[in-house]
Amino acid sequence: MRKRILEVKNLYTSFFTHVGEVKAIRGVSFHLDKGEAIGLVGESGSGKSVTSMSIMRLLQYPGKITEGEMTFKDQNIRKLSEREMQSIRGNEIAMIFQDPMTSLNPVYTVGNQIIEAIRKHQKLSKKEARQKAIEMLKIVGIPSPEKRMDNYPHEFSGGMRQRAMIAMALSCEPSLLIADEPTTALDVTIQAQILELMKELKEKINTSIILITHDLGVVADVCSRILVMYGGLIMEEGTTEQIFYNPKHPYTCGLLKSIPRLDLGQKERLVPIEGTPPDLLKPPKGCPFADRCSYTMKICEEVKPPYFEVGENHRCMCWLLHEDAPAIEVDTGVMRGRES
Repeated sequence: MRKRILEVKNLYTSFFTHVGEVKAIRGVSFHLDKGEAIGLVGESGSGKSVTSMSIMRLLQYPGKITEGEMTFKDQNIRKLSEREMQSIRGNEIAMIFQDPMTSLNPVYTVGNQIIEAIRKHQKLSKKEARQKAIEMLKIVGIPSPEKRMDNYPHEFSGGMRQRAMIAMALSCEPSLLIADEPTTALDVTIQAQILELMKELKEKINTSIILITHDLGVVADVCSRILVMYGGLIMEEGTTEQIFYNPKHPYTCGLLKSIPRLDLGQKERLVPIEGTPPDLLKPPKGCPFADRCSYTMKICEEVKPPYFEVGENHRCMCWLLHEDAPAIEVDTGVMRGRES
C-alpha cells in the first residue's frame, strides 16, 4: 500500500478585492500518494494555480486561505509559521513555474541560482554545491553543464531555461514537485522532452508530482489520476483511463472533444465549449457549469450537486448521475454517457 504524502481537505481560498470577495477555491479535497503523479486540469480561471499556490503558502495579499486543512507528511502545513514553511518550501516541496524567464534572476548566472537553492537547504560547501548543481544540469539534459553553469538565463533557450528550473526544483530531492503549466510556452518537440524528463525523474527519485495544465493531452502519458477543475471546484476525479474513456461530467466531455485528434476526419471539427466561466465574485448556487451545459435541469441551477461515486476511485459532481435523473446519452464522439 502506498504511503499518503499530501491530503487536502475542504480547502477554501479567496481574494479580498476592492469590489468584493472572489471565491477562487470553494471546498477542494484530494490526496496524493508517494511516487504518484496526478493531473490538475481545467480552463484558465478554474482554480488550478490558486490551489498550488495555497499548498506552497505563496499567496500574496489580497489572497487568503479561509478554511480547510493541508496535511503534508502528517503535518498540517496551514498552521506552520512562515519560518517553518521556508524549511519545507524548496526543500520538501518544490515548484516549477509557468514562465522560467520570470522565475530566474537575469543578473545572476544559472549555476549560482541553483547553488544558492542547494546551500539554503543542505549543509554543503560551495564546492560540493557546485558539483551537485552540475550533476543536476546533466540529469535534466543540459549539454556541457560545466560551461553552462556560468551562463546567464538569457543565454539559454526556452526549453533549456525550463530544464534549469527543473534542475533547481529537484536539486534538494523534494518529496513533492508541483509543475504549473511547465510546457505552455514551449514548442511541441520540447514539450515532449520535458514531459518525458518528468516521467524519468518520477521513476528514478520516486518524487510525487502534481502536474497543472489546461491541456488534457499533456497529462495522458504522465499521470495515473486526473482531477478536472471548474469554477473553484473539482468536478470529476478518476484514473486517467476513466477520465479519457468513461468520463461522466459534461464539462470533462467538452474538454476531451476540444482536443485535436489524429483520427478526426477532414470534415470533422473540434467542438468548443460555448460560454464563459462563472463570476466567482458571485458564485452560482448550483452547478457552476449549468449555464454552459446542454443537459441542465432546474435542480442544476438551484442546488450544488454532491459527489456521486461512479466507479472505483471515480467520483463526479453532476445531477445527471442521480438515480432519479432522466437517462441522457451524452453525445461526446469519443466517450460514453451515463448508462440508463
